[in-house]
Amino acid sequence: MLSTAYALHQEASAAALVTEKTESLDETEYLDEEDRRIRRVRFIGNESFSNGELRSIVRTRPNRQFLGIPGLTIWYQLNRISSRLGESAALLDHRVLERDIERLNNFYESRGFRNAEIDTNLTMFDRDRIEVSFIIREGEQSKIRDIYFSGMPEMGSDSDLFAFFKNSDLVSEAISDTSFHSNTPFTYEKVAEERNRIISYLRNHGYASVNRDSVYAVVREDNENELELDLMFRIFHGRTYRFGDVHIDLSGPDGEFDNVRYDTLQGEPYTEEPYKIIIRVDENAKTRSRLLANQILFKPGTIYNNSLYRNSVNQFQNLGMLAVNQFSHTEDGSLPDYSRDVLPVYVRMQTLPKHRIQMDFFGMRRLGFGAGAGVRYINNNLFRGAENFEVGVQGNFELVGGTLLNSTELSTAYTVQRLNFPFRALDQTPFFLNASTRYRLSWAQSRQENFTINANFRFNNQFEVRHRPQMASLFDLIELDWLDASATADFERNLRDRFDDIIVERILEDFNPQFSSIVRYTFRYANTDLIKRNFGFFSESSIEVGGTIPYLMDRLIFDPGEIKGNVPSLSLSDSTLTYSQFLRVSLDYRNYTPVLENGVFAWRAFAGYAYSFGENEQIPLNRRFFAGGSNDIRGWPPLRLGPADLDASEGEVPINGGDIKIAGFLEYRHTIFHNFLNTDWGIAGFTDFGNIWYGARSPFDEGKFRLDQFYEQIAVGSGFGVRFDWDYLVFRIDVAYRIHDLQRGWFNNSSPYWHFGIGHSF
Repeated sequence: MLSTAYALHQEASAAALVTEKTESLDETEYLDEEDRRIRRVRFIGNESFSNGELRSIVRTRPNRQFLGIPGLTIWYQLNRISSRLGESAALLDHRVLERDIERLNNFYESRGFRNAEIDTNLTMFDRDRIEVSFIIREGEQSKIRDIYFSGMPEMGSDSDLFAFFKNSDLVSEAISDTSFHSNTPFTYEKVAEERNRIISYLRNHGYASVNRDSVYAVVREDNENELELDLMFRIFHGRTYRFGDVHIDLSGPDGEFDNVRYDTLQGEPYTEEPYKIIIRVDENAKTRSRLLANQILFKPGTIYNNSLYRNSVNQFQNLGMLAVNQFSHTEDGSLPDYSRDVLPVYVRMQTLPKHRIQMDFFGMRRLGFGAGAGVRYINNNLFRGAENFEVGVQGNFELVGGTLLNSTELSTAYTVQRLNFPFRALDQTPFFLNASTRYRLSWAQSRQENFTINANFRFNNQFEVRHRPQMASLFDLIELDWLDASATADFERNLRDRFDDIIVERILEDFNPQFSSIVRYTFRYANTDLIKRNFGFFSESSIEVGGTIPYLMDRLIFDPGEIKGNVPSLSLSDSTLTYSQFLRVSLDYRNYTPVLENGVFAWRAFAGYAYSFGENEQIPLNRRFFAGGSNDIRGWPPLRLGPADLDASEGEVPINGGDIKIAGFLEYRHTIFHNFLNTDWGIAGFTDFGNIWYGARSPFDEGKFRLDQFYEQIAVGSGFGVRFDWDYLVFRIDVAYRIHDLQRGWFNNSSPYWHFGIGHSF
């Protein structure tokens, strides 16, 4: 027979039907304990769930502890000094305790532990302190034996519907077209996820009125084993709907409709007869009507598809030149009228200001202390088609040992919110929505410690696609780089005093005029707050091939059949431009786990490898790996760690950067004050380790990666810092110590190294 039946109206509704196992506390027994302060809360017998997970459920809690250290209740002690400070004593409340037992019972029931029993034990420490222990007898977790689907409408072919059922996370193997073996643990969360999957499927096939009331889950216990459950989904799908007329209103930046242009689109390729797309655009919006119509992914008159409806909203938002104020099936934004067979769509939007000037000022500490500034002009919607054009200039200076280093960059960029050639055919296909194409041209000049960049011209054509909110691809179809640099006379003279001519020529290759090309693909997958980074993960992998275009020019255009490793210069200071062919890959993964109360444990792993092939053995300077700095291995200046155990400060490094990089980062972050002086104050402890090495083709023996030595050349830096966390940025100050100094050994360098940064280090 049916032992439990419930409708999944919402996640909490199922938990409300849990059989009560709570035993009421005898308040008279503990009447004299009501004013006792809670010293500690413990959980005993919880094998399936952590203390932290259960602690987040109950409301019986002790006073906050500094860094989770038992007894160190700074905020309570402050309150004892003044009632205006800190927090008052956390006193035992038996009514709250009873509700906590109920909460824990409901929690275990929702996770399939239907026979769990919760009790409490109170232990007196002294006259005014008490320990609360939750005694948990979990029992065994229930399992879903078989799962059945009833009431699903006929849509498409039977094989399509069977494939939909078979793709369920609850299904293991088929019994029939609508019944399946499951053998998975029973939890309300899994059942709710399956219900939502059914609802989404129906809404994407025309059944727009389907909601939580339309899908019921019925659970049946086995007569012989109450832990074996059968699950049936009863589906009441209603009728199908079609998209009706689409009404699009776009106002100017002031939100008014003073001078309105009307356009009506009807028939192929926009609609099915007799439905229309009606567009009302204020002239101050300076936007083409066809641009707006092209963002609608569904066709009026076709079967309703909720996924296309919602993705159309994202398409409008992705344009970047307007704000969506309303996207609904009614003119006033109220609930749809499901008594009709068609659902009209109303879109109301407002353009953002067309012209914008952005200024930036920043401080920096790399090799010394410095500062910089930049200004950018941004034209938002240049040619009335959501084109973004910007031009900017940025400069900075840095004082190093009495020498003023500086750099200047001029750049211009043009971005369109769609895929252009050669990927135009993929634009607005399901996996390539919310795409953009960017063209960027820049010129830079820089004076550094040992060299001067006379001119650096760079052109880049990049395609970006956000497949899902957490998943994105970036493809640099072409990146061209012309570099004209020269080493300083003092630097070259020092090189010739220390190395033979062959080594010197290798080093000076970095400063020869160069021409390079790169094709690069980057995949990002993240589920975290990119500012606070207090949960979830971030991953990025990249692969690139360099030097292909100059190689083809060298082989096919200039002296065909002969490969020289350089191409003629166009107008730079040397008669030829060198180039390098290389393959470069990198993997970067970061994880953020909430721990204790107000704490986050973060870790990061990075590995990168670059391999040169062809005539020139060196990887271009700007494509090598570097280590050290506030956003890398702390305890070393930026870009000054490695390769291997070479000491850059003593001039032992023949060329900067490496072909191989391995690094790991650990950090614990803890918030100690919330909203104090309008910001959250935190502290952090960290350990960073890793290094870079030269690759197999490097002409330098010292600094190469060797399997039997690299682990002895891992630099380790550790320390602590403070964090000032606003909603929009994080400012940090870190002091690091070299735990493993590659020149002095383990624990032989007590000098502090200070680092400053905006945002978390990773």
